[in-house]
Amino acid sequence: MPKIKISAELSHRCPLNEIIDQVTILEDGGFYRVWVPDTMVSPWEAWLAASLIVQNTRRVKIGLGVTNPYTRHPLVMAQMACTLQSLSQGRLSLSLGKGMARFLEKAGIKQNDRAVEECLQVFRHLTAGERFSFEGEVFHLQAIKLRTEPAEEKIPVYLAATGPASWETGARIADGLSTFWDERLKENRTRYLQGRKLPVAVLLPFSLSLPDFFPDQVTSVEELAGRVTTLEKYGFEEVILAYGDIGDLEIIIDRILKNGESGV
Repeated sequence: MPKIKISAELSHRCPLNEIIDQVTILEDGGFYRVWVPDTMVSPWEAWLAASLIVQNTRRVKIGLGVTNPYTRHPLVMAQMACTLQSLSQGRLSLSLGKGMARFLEKAGIKQNDRAVEECLQVFRHLTAGERFSFEGEVFHLQAIKLRTEPAEEKIPVYLAATGPASWETGARIADGLSTFWDERLKENRTRYLQGRKLPVAVLLPFSLSLPDFFPDQVTSVEELAGRVTTLEKYGFEEVILAYGDIGDLEIIIDRILKNGESGV
Protein backbone atom coordinates (compact mmCIF):
# COMPACT_ATOMS: atom_id res chain seq x y z
CA MET A 1 0.00 0.00 0.00
CA PRO A 2 1.43 3.43 -0.92
CA LYS A 3 2.56 5.70 1.89
CA ILE A 4 0.94 8.74 0.30
CA LYS A 5 -2.60 9.24 1.66
CA ILE A 6 -5.06 7.75 -0.83
CA SER A 7 -8.41 9.53 -0.83
CA ALA A 8 -11.38 9.37 -3.17
CA GLU A 9 -13.81 11.89 -4.55
CA LEU A 10 -17.35 10.54 -4.40
CA SER A 11 -18.34 10.13 -8.04
CA HIS A 12 -20.56 12.97 -9.20
CA ARG A 13 -22.44 10.26 -11.11
CA CYS A 14 -23.18 8.22 -7.99
CA PRO A 15 -26.98 7.89 -7.61
CA LEU A 16 -28.40 9.20 -4.37
CA ASN A 17 -29.58 5.75 -3.32
CA GLU A 18 -26.07 4.30 -3.77
CA ILE A 19 -24.11 6.81 -1.68
CA ILE A 20 -24.17 4.71 1.51
CA ASP A 21 -23.14 1.54 -0.35
CA GLN A 22 -20.27 3.30 -2.11
CA VAL A 23 -18.89 5.01 1.00
CA THR A 24 -19.06 1.69 2.85
CA ILE A 25 -16.82 0.26 0.13
CA LEU A 26 -14.55 3.31 0.43
CA GLU A 27 -14.19 2.98 4.19
CA ASP A 28 -13.74 -0.79 4.15
CA GLY A 29 -11.28 -0.45 1.27
CA GLY A 30 -8.93 1.69 3.36
CA PHE A 31 -9.29 5.14 1.82
CA TYR A 32 -8.00 7.99 3.96
CA ARG A 33 -10.72 10.52 3.10
CA VAL A 34 -13.88 10.86 1.02
CA TRP A 35 -14.20 14.23 -0.70
CA VAL A 36 -17.74 15.23 -1.63
CA PRO A 37 -17.78 17.53 -4.67
CA ASP A 38 -19.98 20.60 -4.35
CA THR A 39 -21.25 20.72 -7.90
CA MET A 40 -24.57 21.24 -9.66
CA VAL A 41 -23.96 18.27 -11.98
CA SER A 42 -24.44 15.74 -9.16
CA PRO A 43 -27.86 14.14 -8.52
CA TRP A 44 -27.71 15.24 -4.85
CA GLU A 45 -26.84 18.25 -2.71
CA ALA A 46 -23.27 18.09 -1.42
CA TRP A 47 -23.71 18.98 2.26
CA LEU A 48 -26.64 16.58 2.66
CA ALA A 49 -24.61 13.87 0.91
CA ALA A 50 -21.73 14.58 3.32
CA SER A 51 -24.15 14.22 6.23
CA LEU A 52 -25.20 10.79 4.94
CA ILE A 53 -21.55 9.79 4.74
CA VAL A 54 -20.78 11.04 8.24
CA GLN A 55 -23.70 9.11 9.72
CA ASN A 56 -22.80 5.87 7.95
CA THR A 57 -19.03 5.78 8.56
CA ARG A 58 -16.82 5.70 11.63
CA ARG A 59 -13.21 6.03 10.52
CA VAL A 60 -12.81 7.65 7.13
CA LYS A 61 -12.28 11.41 7.07
CA ILE A 62 -14.73 13.66 5.20
CA GLY A 63 -13.83 16.43 2.78
CA LEU A 64 -16.38 18.89 1.43
CA GLY A 65 -15.62 20.78 -1.73
CA VAL A 66 -14.50 22.47 -3.69
CA THR A 67 -17.21 24.85 -2.50
CA ASN A 68 -17.45 28.59 -3.18
CA PRO A 69 -18.36 31.76 -1.23
CA TYR A 70 -21.24 32.75 -3.50
CA THR A 71 -23.69 29.85 -3.54
CA ARG A 72 -22.52 29.12 0.03
CA HIS A 73 -22.42 32.35 2.02
CA PRO A 74 -19.66 32.09 4.67
CA LEU A 75 -22.22 32.39 7.47
CA VAL A 76 -24.17 29.39 6.15
CA MET A 77 -20.96 27.57 5.32
CA ALA A 78 -19.67 28.00 8.88
CA GLN A 79 -22.93 26.78 10.41
CA MET A 80 -23.02 23.71 8.21
CA ALA A 81 -19.34 22.97 8.86
CA CYS A 82 -19.69 23.21 12.65
CA THR A 83 -22.66 20.86 12.51
CA LEU A 84 -20.80 18.27 10.43
CA GLN A 85 -17.61 18.60 12.47
CA SER A 86 -19.56 17.85 15.64
CA LEU A 87 -21.55 15.04 14.04
CA SER A 88 -18.40 13.42 12.60
CA GLN A 89 -16.36 13.87 15.81
CA GLY A 90 -13.70 15.96 14.13
CA ARG A 91 -13.37 14.26 10.72
CA LEU A 92 -14.30 17.22 8.49
CA SER A 93 -12.12 19.27 6.14
CA LEU A 94 -13.25 21.90 3.65
CA SER A 95 -11.97 22.92 0.23
CA LEU A 96 -12.75 26.45 -0.91
CA GLY A 97 -12.40 28.02 -4.33
CA LYS A 98 -13.63 30.91 -6.45
CA GLY A 99 -16.32 28.85 -8.23
CA MET A 100 -16.96 28.14 -11.89
CA ALA A 101 -17.29 31.45 -13.70
CA ARG A 102 -19.58 30.07 -16.41
CA PHE A 103 -22.08 28.64 -13.92
CA LEU A 104 -21.98 31.67 -11.64
CA GLU A 105 -22.61 33.97 -14.59
CA LYS A 106 -25.67 31.91 -15.56
CA ALA A 107 -26.88 32.22 -11.97
CA GLY A 108 -26.51 35.99 -12.10
CA ILE A 109 -23.51 36.03 -9.74
CA LYS A 110 -20.50 38.24 -10.36
CA GLN A 111 -17.16 37.00 -9.04
CA ASN A 112 -14.90 39.19 -6.92
CA ASP A 113 -11.20 38.52 -6.41
CA ARG A 114 -11.53 39.24 -2.68
CA ALA A 115 -14.39 36.84 -2.01
CA VAL A 116 -12.40 33.68 -1.21
CA GLU A 117 -10.00 35.36 1.21
CA GLU A 118 -12.78 37.28 2.97
CA CYS A 119 -14.88 34.11 3.20
CA LEU A 120 -12.04 32.23 4.86
CA GLN A 121 -11.52 35.00 7.39
CA VAL A 122 -15.22 35.06 8.32
CA PHE A 123 -15.39 31.26 8.40
CA ARG A 124 -12.51 30.91 10.85
CA HIS A 125 -13.88 33.44 13.32
CA LEU A 126 -17.42 32.01 13.26
CA THR A 127 -16.38 28.36 13.53
CA ALA A 128 -14.24 29.32 16.54
CA GLY A 129 -17.42 30.42 18.31
CA GLU A 130 -16.66 34.15 18.23
CA ARG A 131 -19.12 37.00 17.89
CA PHE A 132 -17.74 38.63 14.79
CA SER A 133 -18.19 41.87 12.87
CA PHE A 134 -16.65 42.36 9.45
CA GLU A 135 -16.62 45.08 6.80
CA GLY A 136 -15.07 43.74 3.64
CA GLU A 137 -15.31 44.43 -0.04
CA VAL A 138 -17.73 41.52 -0.52
CA PHE A 139 -19.06 40.48 2.89
CA HIS A 140 -20.48 42.56 5.74
CA LEU A 141 -21.37 41.13 9.16
CA GLN A 142 -22.59 42.91 12.27
CA ALA A 143 -21.83 41.13 15.56
CA ILE A 144 -22.89 37.67 14.39
CA LYS A 145 -22.38 34.59 16.54
CA LEU A 146 -23.48 31.09 15.58
CA ARG A 147 -25.74 29.09 17.87
CA THR A 148 -24.13 25.89 16.69
CA GLU A 149 -21.45 24.50 18.98
CA PRO A 150 -18.03 25.81 17.91
CA ALA A 151 -15.68 23.24 16.47
CA GLU A 152 -13.59 21.59 19.19
CA GLU A 153 -10.88 21.01 16.62
CA LYS A 154 -10.02 23.56 13.95
CA ILE A 155 -11.66 22.67 10.63
CA PRO A 156 -8.85 22.54 8.06
CA VAL A 157 -9.57 24.66 5.00
CA TYR A 158 -7.84 23.84 1.72
CA LEU A 159 -7.81 26.39 -1.07
CA ALA A 160 -8.24 25.27 -4.68
CA ALA A 161 -5.03 26.10 -6.54
CA THR A 162 -5.74 26.44 -10.25
CA GLY A 163 -3.32 29.20 -11.23
CA PRO A 164 -0.56 31.47 -9.91
CA ALA A 165 -2.90 33.76 -7.96
CA SER A 166 -4.66 30.91 -6.13
CA TRP A 167 -1.36 29.14 -5.41
CA GLU A 168 -0.02 32.35 -3.88
CA THR A 169 -3.17 33.02 -1.85
CA GLY A 170 -3.44 29.46 -0.64
CA ALA A 171 0.20 29.31 0.42
CA ARG A 172 -0.33 32.51 2.39
CA ILE A 173 -3.61 31.89 4.22
CA ALA A 174 -4.83 28.28 3.91
CA ASP A 175 -4.31 25.08 5.90
CA GLY A 176 -3.65 23.17 2.69
CA LEU A 177 -4.00 23.29 -1.09
CA SER A 178 -6.07 21.17 -3.46
CA THR A 179 -5.14 21.05 -7.12
CA PHE A 180 -5.25 18.98 -10.31
CA TRP A 181 -2.54 16.81 -11.80
CA ASP A 182 -0.19 18.95 -13.85
CA GLU A 183 3.34 18.48 -15.15
CA ARG A 184 4.32 21.65 -13.23
CA LEU A 185 3.07 20.41 -9.86
CA LYS A 186 6.50 19.94 -8.30
CA GLU A 187 7.68 23.30 -9.66
CA ASN A 188 4.57 25.09 -8.38
CA ARG A 189 4.86 23.61 -4.90
CA THR A 190 8.53 24.57 -4.67
CA ARG A 191 7.89 28.06 -5.99
CA TYR A 192 4.85 29.00 -3.94
CA LEU A 193 5.34 27.09 -0.70
CA GLN A 194 9.05 27.90 -0.44
CA GLY A 195 9.75 25.08 1.97
CA ARG A 196 6.60 25.47 4.09
CA LYS A 197 5.11 22.13 5.17
CA LEU A 198 1.64 22.84 3.82
CA PRO A 199 -0.27 19.73 2.67
CA VAL A 200 -1.14 19.57 -1.02
CA ALA A 201 -3.89 17.21 -2.25
CA VAL A 202 -3.83 16.34 -5.96
CA LEU A 203 -6.94 15.22 -7.87
CA LEU A 204 -6.53 12.37 -10.37
CA PRO A 205 -9.71 11.50 -12.34
CA PHE A 206 -9.82 7.83 -13.37
CA SER A 207 -12.28 5.71 -15.29
CA LEU A 208 -12.03 2.65 -17.53
CA SER A 209 -15.73 2.42 -18.33
CA LEU A 210 -16.78 6.08 -18.78
CA PRO A 211 -14.73 7.81 -21.52
CA ASP A 212 -16.48 11.16 -20.93
CA PHE A 213 -16.38 11.06 -17.12
CA PHE A 214 -13.88 13.87 -16.57
CA PRO A 215 -11.61 16.12 -18.68
CA ASP A 216 -8.06 14.70 -18.95
CA GLN A 217 -8.98 11.56 -17.04
CA VAL A 218 -6.57 8.64 -16.62
CA THR A 219 -7.76 5.62 -18.62
CA SER A 220 -5.40 2.85 -17.55
CA VAL A 221 -4.41 1.32 -14.22
CA GLU A 222 -0.74 1.50 -15.21
CA GLU A 223 -0.90 5.25 -15.84
CA LEU A 224 -2.81 5.79 -12.61
CA ALA A 225 -0.26 3.77 -10.62
CA GLY A 226 2.58 5.69 -12.25
CA ARG A 227 1.12 9.04 -11.34
CA VAL A 228 0.52 7.99 -7.73
CA THR A 229 4.14 6.84 -7.57
CA THR A 230 5.34 10.16 -8.99
CA LEU A 231 3.32 12.17 -6.47
CA GLU A 232 4.68 10.11 -3.60
CA LYS A 233 8.23 10.41 -4.91
CA TYR A 234 7.88 14.20 -5.01
CA GLY A 235 6.58 14.26 -1.43
CA PHE A 236 2.93 15.19 -1.99
CA GLU A 237 0.77 14.37 1.00
CA GLU A 238 -2.53 13.23 -0.52
CA VAL A 239 -3.91 12.04 -3.83
CA ILE A 240 -7.66 12.24 -4.49
CA LEU A 241 -8.81 9.57 -6.93
CA ALA A 242 -11.99 10.67 -8.68
CA TYR A 243 -13.61 7.47 -9.96
CA GLY A 244 -16.33 7.11 -12.56
CA ASP A 245 -18.40 4.22 -11.22
CA ILE A 246 -18.31 1.41 -8.70
CA GLY A 247 -16.31 -0.78 -11.08
CA ASP A 248 -13.54 1.84 -11.24
CA LEU A 249 -13.65 2.11 -7.45
CA GLU A 250 -13.15 -1.63 -7.01
CA ILE A 251 -10.21 -1.58 -9.44
CA ILE A 252 -8.54 1.20 -7.42
CA ILE A 253 -8.94 -0.79 -4.21
CA ASP A 254 -7.61 -4.03 -5.71
CA ARG A 255 -4.78 -2.64 -7.81
CA ILE A 256 -3.64 0.48 -5.94
CA LEU A 257 -4.61 0.17 -2.28
CA LYS A 258 -4.31 -3.59 -1.69
CA ASN A 259 -1.63 -4.72 -4.10
CA GLY A 260 0.47 -1.55 -4.09
CA GLU A 261 0.80 -1.38 -7.88
CA SER A 262 1.92 2.22 -7.48
CA GLY A 263 5.37 0.71 -7.15
CA VAL A 264 5.95 1.65 -3.50
